[in-house]
Amino acid sequence: MNASPPLAAEHKADLLHRLRRAEGQVRGLQKLLEEGADCGKIAQQLLATRHALDSTFVRLNLSLAQQELTADGETAVSPQAVGEVLERLQHKLGRSR
Repeated sequence: MNASPPLAAEHKADLLHRLRRAEGQVRGLQKLLEEGADCGKIAQQLLATRHALDSTFVRLNLSLAQQELTADGETAVSPQAVGEVLERLQHKLGRSR
């Protein structure tokens, strides 16, 4: 398996921001549970937290795909290369479920 290059600074900052928001949502979930909140409210917050993490995962993979497509400063990528990158991305997304 090939190692991916480090994330670009702007992508890293975006992902860290999203993870910090998800961390706050998890803390909110813990508080709701500790306080004995309604199950519906807990489920709603859990769903929002899950969505935030799913969205972060997709952003990470899109960032990786972008880096691979523009490796070595190339902007024109062959259709075969695009297909290979998307196939790897699909594999990663499928494996997360």
